[in-house]
Amino acid sequence: MVRGPSAVLSLRRGLAPLAFAVPLAAFAYFLAAPLLPALPAGDATIAVAGSIGLLLVAGSALALLPAREALIGPLLIALGAGLLVAACNSDGADGVGAGANVPEALLAGAAGLLFARWLAAPAIAVAVPLFVAAIDVLSVAFGPTSRLLDAGTPRVDALSFDLPAWGDAGSAGHLGFSDAFFVALFAAWALRFGFRRGATIAGLLLGLLAALGLSVGLDRGIPALPLVAAGYLLPNLDRVWRLLTRRPDGTA
Repeated sequence: MVRGPSAVLSLRRGLAPLAFAVPLAAFAYFLAAPLLPALPAGDATIAVAGSIGLLLVAGSALALLPAREALIGPLLIALGAGLLVAACNSDGADGVGAGANVPEALLAGAAGLLFARWLAAPAIAVAVPLFVAAIDVLSVAFGPTSRLLDAGTPRVDALSFDLPAWGDAGSAGHLGFSDAFFVALFAAWALRFGFRRGATIAGLLLGLLAALGLSVGLDRGIPALPLVAAGYLLPNLDRVWRLLTRRPDGTA
């Protein structure tokens, strides 16, 4: 089924409210999490509160997808979100806490869209997921991420996402800024190159959840990007092949 310009425009107008609704819902949740009934300590808190937090961070980054073909919009969002992130991480903003997740997610999402627009080459859209997955595995196994996880730091870095536990029980886990950035980047590439939209976005989210589930089950830090990259590529293996073998004139 081929959609004409009017159908595409209507679809984008229908998705545009998500750019407001999802981040607002995420912001409300992150502020209200300490007020929710406390969950049993340990795996239950990490599984429930961590999963919800992951999905809301990813959803806030993906909410900007309707603006993937634009330039000014993502630039302005990146600028505004960057200023908010800087303010939230300043010395006088200690009380912001997990509320900083939303501007950080919008910054990651806008940056992902801008990079997807800049690096709009089929070979790059396939090579980058494989490369960053390998780097993430090495970083968690041997590099600085491993040392930070072993040290038990409460927050990996100023741009990491703090996923709050319920009942003012501290943190249920952390997500790296790069994870949200690559989720938005991969999703934008998927839409640009005609990959399966629903399956790809579901694969990206399931990759994040699988990393969380494995980290709970194995009781160790699990790199998310290899699983996110798998969620991006595996549902589209046939289309990736056609994309890479397509001639410059667009024919297979």
